[in-house]
Amino acid sequence: MASSTVNLPPKQKAAILLMSLPPEVSAQLFKELGPDEVHAITLEISKLPPISPDVRAQVIDEFLHSSAGSSLSDALGGGMGGMTNPMGQTQSAYPPPMGGSGGMTFTSGGGANRPLGFLRRVDPHQLLQLIRREHPQTIAVVLSYLDPNQASAVLGELNPSTQTEVARRLAELEKISPEIVKELETILESRLHRALEEGFQPQADGKETLLEILNQADRSTEERVLSGLTQKNPHLASDIKTKLCDFDDLNNIDDGSLQQVLRLTDFRDLVLALKGANRELAERVYRFLSPEVSTALRNDVEALGQVPWDEVKQAQQQIRNILRGLVTLGKIKFR
Repeated sequence: MASSTVNLPPKQKAAILLMSLPPEVSAQLFKELGPDEVHAITLEISKLPPISPDVRAQVIDEFLHSSAGSSLSDALGGGMGGMTNPMGQTQSAYPPPMGGSGGMTFTSGGGANRPLGFLRRVDPHQLLQLIRREHPQTIAVVLSYLDPNQASAVLGELNPSTQTEVARRLAELEKISPEIVKELETILESRLHRALEEGFQPQADGKETLLEILNQADRSTEERVLSGLTQKNPHLASDIKTKLCDFDDLNNIDDGSLQQVLRLTDFRDLVLALKGANRELAERVYRFLSPEVSTALRNDVEALGQVPWDEVKQAQQQIRNILRGLVTLGKIKFR
């Protein structure tokens, strides 16, 4: 390993690793940690400075090629040598971090005057960084407006579970409301301009990465992390809790915010989610929709019969992720 990472403290190496791996893998690795280790590494992630792609690549390489030890927790006491590949592989299971540390790269594609046409001039690797936290339905909509080669490159960079879900939704995609496309275009264009002004960063900061990991974690891991943060850094814990809304928080947002969430929600997810929702929340959603849509939705929910709880929970999590994304963008108001 190059000298730039040899002298990094073990906790910082572990933090860099966890924020560089796919969020669903990092969420699984968190389960190996005890309470004190969770507290330590969570704080380390939240305060990491911007990390260059080279340093992240070196940390991941050291992790993947280490042969000693058997648990992630060894990293907090004895360096990276004790960190185990969660995939059980000795070869690289993850692509190197994307992009360089410089500015945004544009391709020569045209089509800038069509909806989302400005995205056709963005390099696929960097385009992924603009949309990778979006709901699979939103990613599917974006891909539908790209050139096939560009869309294929972006789809190929997604993690396997997201890739499958996006592909399914893309195949089932029907006509999209122009208002929704325009709103999405405004959000992404603003995000792109901000990235250009600040200098495009291929990796999110520690706090955003921690939020992404917790979005993929189970409830017990999320509660354990937040409990430790509350003890060590109450202000940070409060900030993260605000953005980690749950499905039931749909009942705590104003009408305009609820409208935004529902417009981005897949109808099938909504049917399944309401099957397990409390009556107060379900009735609010029914009242909010037009009479025709409300009747159709209510009938579909009642006709669903017995549904495995895992399916209901997964649908609620999809909607929760839409809500969390809008909260992060400052689009949600609580009542």
